[in-house]
Amino acid sequence: MDVRWLEDYLALVELRNFTRAAEFRNVSQAAFSRRIQSLEQWLGTALVVKGAVPVRLTDAGEQFRESARIAVERLFEARSSIRAAQFDVMSQVRIAMPNVLARSEFKRVLDIIGQNANCSFSVIVGTTNDVVARYLAGDADILFAHDCVAIPTHDNLDQHERLVVRRDRFMPYATQDAKLREGFGFPGKAKHPFPMVAYSHRAYFVRLFEHVLERAGAPLPHKVCVQCDMSDVLKEVIVAGHGVGWLPESAVDAPAKELIAPIGGPEWRLDVDICAFRPRAQLGPKIEAIWQALATRVPQLQNGEA
Repeated sequence: MDVRWLEDYLALVELRNFTRAAEFRNVSQAAFSRRIQSLEQWLGTALVVKGAVPVRLTDAGEQFRESARIAVERLFEARSSIRAAQFDVMSQVRIAMPNVLARSEFKRVLDIIGQNANCSFSVIVGTTNDVVARYLAGDADILFAHDCVAIPTHDNLDQHERLVVRRDRFMPYATQDAKLREGFGFPGKAKHPFPMVAYSHRAYFVRLFEHVLERAGAPLPHKVCVQCDMSDVLKEVIVAGHGVGWLPESAVDAPAKELIAPIGGPEWRLDVDICAFRPRAQLGPKIEAIWQALATRVPQLQNGEA
């Protein structure tokens, strides 16, 4: 039995859609379906109701759900424990962070923890989903990611220590060109939807955007003109004047602030946190010292201390 089958099954249980679960697991839908079938054959029973949309679990599937979660967690905990026991004092500290934070926050993180740390750093970057998955798999010691109390980055992160590094805001931006800006007609009308620069449906920021819509309780007629899961790409499209798009404020650097600006009222904005995560288990003196430096230094910076 392949542990990937269990991870695939848990992704399917969470997303309730074969296509989205396959994309999340970064495999083709055909390969993903074969893995689920292999797991069912190994168990000797069906786990999902055939043809049900959204995906619905059989009684056996519901029964197996918790067992699969516990099995995966224990395997990864065992691997992390073994790696921690073999931790070399001269090894690199592994940090995972999404591309959007690697560009805006990594230097700031180094300023906090790197000056007195007698170590080097290995940085894992990618989409939010990718780096969170690698961190939970034990490939990183500390994770930096956006997080929102209303829309957590990942449910399993609740079992890890969480430290708010600083506040951020997720809000719509548009070019500062007055003519183009007025022409967008944000937040749009039924007969004249505004052009939207959007995240692809597997991106974490899509969930934040959907929460903004639900919270606002108002229509937002729009037509997607560009779709991508990279904030930097979307920012360049917004700068070029192709439409309105949501970005974390931290992603808008000084040059971009001269070209784009927030648009719309506060109902379209969402406060989020930039957080650091680490396992609750002891990870060795080097990681413990770095986490302590974060825990001590971050409140000072938030209070404006030098």
